[in-house]
Amino acid sequence: MSDRRLTIAHVTHEAVDHLGGIGTVLEGLITSPVYQQQVRRSILVGPTNARWGSDPELRLGSEGRVLYSSADSIDRGGLAYRFRPIEWAFGIDVVYGTRQFHSRHEGRSGEAEVLLIDVMRMSPPRLAVFKHRLWQAFGIDSTRYEGSWDYEEYMRLAEPAFYALLALLADHEKPCVLISHEFMGMPTALQATLEGREHFRTVFHAHECATARRLVEDHAGHDVMFYNVLRQAAAQDLYVEDVFGTLDSIPRHALVNKAYLCDGIIAVGDKTRDEMAFLSRDFHNKPIDLVYNGVPAMKVDLQEKLRSRRMLLEYSKALLGHEPDVLMTHVTRPVISKGLWRDLKVCHNLDGLLGKDGKTAVLYILTSGGGVRRMEEVMEMERSYGWPRNHRYGFPDLVGPEVDLFRDVDAFNKHHHQVQVVLVNQFGWSRERIGRHLPEAMTVADLRRATDVEFGMAVYEPFGISPLEPLGSGAVCVITNVCGCEGFVNHVAGPKGTPNVLSADFTQLSKPRTIDQLKAMTRTERDALETEVATDLAKRLMAAIPRDDKNRETLLNAGQALVARMGWDQVIEEGFVPLLQRVIQPGQGEK
Repeated sequence: MSDRRLTIAHVTHEAVDHLGGIGTVLEGLITSPVYQQQVRRSILVGPTNARWGSDPELRLGSEGRVLYSSADSIDRGGLAYRFRPIEWAFGIDVVYGTRQFHSRHEGRSGEAEVLLIDVMRMSPPRLAVFKHRLWQAFGIDSTRYEGSWDYEEYMRLAEPAFYALLALLADHEKPCVLISHEFMGMPTALQATLEGREHFRTVFHAHECATARRLVEDHAGHDVMFYNVLRQAAAQDLYVEDVFGTLDSIPRHALVNKAYLCDGIIAVGDKTRDEMAFLSRDFHNKPIDLVYNGVPAMKVDLQEKLRSRRMLLEYSKALLGHEPDVLMTHVTRPVISKGLWRDLKVCHNLDGLLGKDGKTAVLYILTSGGGVRRMEEVMEMERSYGWPRNHRYGFPDLVGPEVDLFRDVDAFNKHHHQVQVVLVNQFGWSRERIGRHLPEAMTVADLRRATDVEFGMAVYEPFGISPLEPLGSGAVCVITNVCGCEGFVNHVAGPKGTPNVLSADFTQLSKPRTIDQLKAMTRTERDALETEVATDLAKRLMAAIPRDDKNRETLLNAGQALVARMGWDQVIEEGFVPLLQRVIQPGQGEK
């Protein structure tokens, strides 16, 4: 790489709003000094609807500053001459400015430019020509997916985003590295492949493999079926459509399946790398760089942990009537991939084991399928029927996936005494969000510090930052072998492993099965296999749970040592920078 710093354009649905894992990755990258040493300009690119009646000054969020917005007649930087020809040509509006990033765990900050395109009134003839070119060049039949707004929105984004980026780039800033975060950026990357090879280098950042997620989530056998099929298929030189038939009906697959056309591919975990290689023979000789996500390195000492733990014990006593010996949490989204039913399977076995020792435990599942409940709603639910220990169906309480989850939780609580589960269907952890019983000073950081155990037994988890967030606070983090973070832990901890992380293999089979037998797996069969694994895992967890403050301090020190080697600086230095060096060199990645 030359001594100049690069310009990187990140195409993502989280250009403004931090909605999930990609937003966490962007924050980790942009606030890292190692990234900043390599990258002079970061431009976040995404769609918007500039015709909504929101405050023009907040179009880039509370940490953003709008420099240009054609929808609001704002032009603070004299940028109209760059953007207006593109707007007229494509029938779009442009919003451009800057956004600040702050890492709450490490006290870092960074800045990115933000380029948003309002594609709602995109020129139909222009769009039709672009889609036709993709059909001619790459065999992508967009007519199949016009009913999918996910697909359509990012198709519309591609050409105007490409030309708007060119309008922002000086000659000495080229080639710009254009990163497609998931399927969303692939149309823009394909446009760059068609017309901008001298101006751009393209990278596909696989935060997941959308095809694999769909197959895992939709099948009754989930990960047990899929990863056993994947292993056998790899041994037989078979690829995903050889095994599962044509997947052309899946819009995201149509785009992700073309990621081999990019100059580089990043996978956030070992399983994701295998899944991408499974897509087609076109990926066979394509390097797929393993670049793990960084893990927050909170500085925590024993006194801080105990202070936070005392607050969660007080809250638990207010809800349960007693202070449990073991505090467990699962902070997640209420989706199939998170495998929340596995928490209850392990807790079922843990109940009996704790009973033998005369101990009790509580598991807080913090998840929401209904957004943020307002303070007034929270206080009324707490006052009238003891939320979140108790629940009622219908908003502002249980909605969507929360309904079935609570039914399972309620049935569990009625038949178990040593372990109780509390479903907190809310975002955030403060008195305003959780209710008056919560200690006034308590925050979500206290929740993460306080826990003894964090569950994350997903059926599909490309990496899994959340299950490792309490690692540095001395929690025992319980994951599965399909979680991408398992590979990172093994990479850092070495062959001896670590007592801070327990990994369960729910994909192990009691007897060999063929691919066809695996594809025919029923929920009952998968449930029986999971029950066996959960029984063994509960015994391992029982042995790993800290019994006293001395044990907690030992786990805390070990966790601190681990996360010190798992931060964003290390990840960027070891994985991200070498990728940039390779793709930016002239001629690299040419097809």
